[in-house]
Amino acid sequence: MALTLCSTFSRTIIRLRLFAATSNILAIISSTAIGFWPSVIQNAVQLPLNIYRIREARRQVEKLRAAPVTGVHSGWLHPYARESTLFAGQVLFRKGDLGDRLYYLEAGSILFDEINVEIHAGTLFGEIAFFTRDGRRTQTAIATSECRLLSIDGDH
Repeated sequence: MALTLCSTFSRTIIRLRLFAATSNILAIISSTAIGFWPSVIQNAVQLPLNIYRIREARRQVEKLRAAPVTGVHSGWLHPYARESTLFAGQVLFRKGDLGDRLYYLEAGSILFDEINVEIHAGTLFGEIAFFTRDGRRTQTAIATSECRLLSIDGDH
């Protein structure tokens, strides 16, 4: 229960998955001890999936770290991306919308309304929807200034 509570406050997907994997291990141990086999089976299936997702997320982070610092137009994202512009006050997506795209903010700033957090140029965002069960947005994103974005869909 404590791990589930900690995962609620996790700000990164890797940390969230680490809490989930640790929770799976503890649930397997405790469920085995009391002979509650459905829970053992459920957590035994979830554990390798969480480990796989941790490795996948770490690989993506390493790719981003290895990307050229001269800008996205120099190679790694631009060939796969669609460019778009938002005007101040325009909504990019709303909480609950289908999360089918990942965004890179080249210029401007975006406000995540529900948590009152503003991001600025150079930020990659929108990835959380790819990891949610239903693939939905968890926040509303509103341009607070004119923005230039690159986006790629979930198939790239």
